[in-house]
Amino acid sequence: MDFDLEDIAAHVVLTPMAPGRDEAFAEMLDEFRLAGETNVYSGNFAIAWDGYAAFYDLLSKMKPGGYPTPEIVPMDAYFIEVEGRMLGETFLRHRLNPNLEKMGGHVGYKVRPSCRNRGVATAALRLGLRELSAMGVEQALITCNTANAASARVIEKCGGLRWEDAVLEQRVERRYWVPTAPLASQSVNPVGPLR
Repeated sequence: MDFDLEDIAAHVVLTPMAPGRDEAFAEMLDEFRLAGETNVYSGNFAIAWDGYAAFYDLLSKMKPGGYPTPEIVPMDAYFIEVEGRMLGETFLRHRLNPNLEKMGGHVGYKVRPSCRNRGVATAALRLGLRELSAMGVEQALITCNTANAASARVIEKCGGLRWEDAVLEQRVERRYWVPTAPLASQSVNPVGPLR
């Protein structure tokens, strides 16, 4: 990288996930594992621990929605990158279902431990919001665990207005409505779920 790590956020791009990224993905997985963050891939996504080929196969089947269960909504998967280095990933869901209205929302993201606190997640979320805007989503619902103050700050930096929290069995999720197009005249109307 030809720039200071402190300026990394200015160089963030979203790259659609594609085959052949096995080595870079394994390197990122190792970093999560070494940091003790094995919970970053759970549920359907736990297959990531088996390697990128299996993970990519799952995401390819999930992309149009309806797989592995009928309530899965269409989504796009991207790597968060700087000059080809994988810094994390983000998922953009085209619409919501009742479960996503409580936890998950339109956008999910994660950043590898060595790249946190440098604006990477904020830059990636802003890029993801632009993608959602291009899809016709005017406001994105984005959620985070109440214990995840860093993620809450990212969402708020991107214009998120906190709406009512979702009380789940094991935790409470903060829920935010975020405008997808950064217009001065645009305001978020957190009156309820938009699809």
